[in-house]
Amino acid sequence: MTMATRSLVLALAWFAAVNASASILSWMLATGLSSRRQREKSRLLLSIRLFPAIASIVFVGALFLSVLVRSSARALETLRIGRRLRIGERRSTVDIVDVHEVDGLKGVSLAGVFRARILIGPSVAHELSSAELEVAVAHELAHRQAFDNLARWAMLCAPDFFGSSRAARRVEQDWHAAAESLADARAVRGDSLRAVHLASALVKVARLAAQGPAAPPVPAWSTLNDPPLLERRVRRLVTGAVPLATSGRPRIVPAAVTLGASLLVAVPAFAGMVHRLTETLVNLLP
Repeated sequence: MTMATRSLVLALAWFAAVNASASILSWMLATGLSSRRQREKSRLLLSIRLFPAIASIVFVGALFLSVLVRSSARALETLRIGRRLRIGERRSTVDIVDVHEVDGLKGVSLAGVFRARILIGPSVAHELSSAELEVAVAHELAHRQAFDNLARWAMLCAPDFFGSSRAARRVEQDWHAAAESLADARAVRGDSLRAVHLASALVKVARLAAQGPAAPPVPAWSTLNDPPLLERRVRRLVTGAVPLATSGRPRIVPAAVTLGASLLVAVPAFAGMVHRLTETLVNLLP
């Protein structure tokens, strides 16, 4: 076995060990999660979901250079689906900046991860009133300001064991519901009339989507039409139960930096043990 192969095997072994431990911790946190305020819950759920991947990547990255094949494949597949859907994209006739029309799309979506833009279907532009379309676009812009597509992509491509568990799926669903609620709140801005317009837009887009086959959804994209949450979102909008949006920014990046710094400090402290265990693994390799 060559030195490069041994290094790769050792990197993967350490990645698996740290990932498994962190996944157990995330599972324990997810199963014991208590109810919190909507905004705090959204951040906490995302942190729990991504903790195994971040912890293992930072730890192994401090010791080895590894190739994360599974997450890379998911990322490439997401990009492939997205590019296929955006073929034929054109500037929308709607007088809203950075909005593009796509044939076959029966809804409103925030397309892309790092350079996201708003996509709408021609039928949506025709069916929705100008007020309804404006607040629907505002909803997707709220997702863009919160970097929600980046969060979806990270959860989708996170290389961990936790992701295949039922607890992880529940965390992802709860985060999704919290993110939609926050985007609704930012779009309506506490205005009851805007809330009614958004509720109407949700119902109209849902009807359009149910009329026939549509373009396949891209997992990492935000989509206005969300059947499992439709009834709850409409009810909250028309009854004025949507929480007021705050002006705070997501703290995912500072949290990740703090976690990374903590792990980098912890690695030297356990360097002796890591060295002995690595030597043992090397001796076991052929």
